[in-house]
Amino acid sequence: MRTLGIPVQIDGMSFLLFGMAALMSIQSTGPADKNAPVSTIAVAAQIEATPSAAKLLLIRRFLRAIGRQDQLDTGSFLERYAMLGGAMWQVQSGSQLTETLKEGFEKRMSALKTAYAKHRLEYQQAYESHVNWEFTENELADIVTFLESPVGKHYLDGRWRMEAYVGTNTEDLEEQIVIEAQASLTK
Repeated sequence: MRTLGIPVQIDGMSFLLFGMAALMSIQSTGPADKNAPVSTIAVAAQIEATPSAAKLLLIRRFLRAIGRQDQLDTGSFLERYAMLGGAMWQVQSGSQLTETLKEGFEKRMSALKTAYAKHRLEYQQAYESHVNWEFTENELADIVTFLESPVGKHYLDGRWRMEAYVGTNTEDLEEQIVIEAQASLTK
C-alpha cells in the first residue's frame, strides 16, 4: 500500500481493524442539518435458497453488466499484486531491476492466473451466492434491465469516469487534507 507516495506495510489485522473503524465512523456520522433526511443502507433480501435457473441467468447478466464477470473470467482483478510494489514484486529502494516492467508484470500476472485457475470456480460461486442472497429475482430483473439499457450503460461508464477523474484531480487536495490532519495531531 502507498500513502502520499510513501510505501506503507499494513498487516491483515491492522487493515481489518482500520476498515472496521472506518465503517463505524460512516454510520455514526449523521447529517449536519438535523432536518436533513438520514441516508439508510438498503436491507439485503437474505435469500439462502438455491436460485432458480431464471434467477441464475439474471445473476450472471448482472455480473456481466457491472464488469465483474470479465474480471472473474480473466483474473484481471489480481493485477495489483503483479505491479511493481505489489505483493509479488517487492523492490527495495536503490536496488536495480533485472527485468523490464513489462516483463516483470507479465511473468507475475501469468503466475497469478495459473494459481487463480484452481480457485476460479470458488470466486464465481462466491459472487453468484452473494448476489442471490442480496437481491430478489424481481429486483435483479429491474436492475439488469436498467444496467443493460443505454442509460444504464452510460451510468456505469459515467460512474467509472467520475471516480477515475475526480480521484486523479483531487489527489493533491487529499494529500493536503492528510497533511493538515497529521499536523493537528501533533498539537
